[in-house]
Amino acid sequence: MCNKDTQIVETALGQWLRFPNTFKKSSCLVELSNQISLNIDTRSGKVHVHEKDHNQVYRYVGEIHITTNNSIMHCSTIQAHSAERSDLMFSAAHTSGKIDNRKSVETGESA
Repeated sequence: MCNKDTQIVETALGQWLRFPNTFKKSSCLVELSNQISLNIDTRSGKVHVHEKDHNQVYRYVGEIHITTNNSIMHCSTIQAHSAERSDLMFSAAHTSGKIDNRKSVETGESA
């Protein structure tokens, strides 16, 4: 990938990571384990997950959405298969150490 198709973005800890030009930084960007970055939107509760590719560019792989309702934490994930499509992969409610699987979806479609 050419550098003109990417941008360098600073994380909350002052690290610089390379993303596609379409990337929009949210409230907080952090890097985990030098392979994964989390772009956290504090207003919506969404955490956009990016993984470093062979060109050292962080690509969108999905998101985690975290909400609470009456002290019950709800968490759902969406995995991206392409730039145009994403599928709900898992949704759960968590309370007092127990997980209640609300919806778990697996599709036989190929990307």
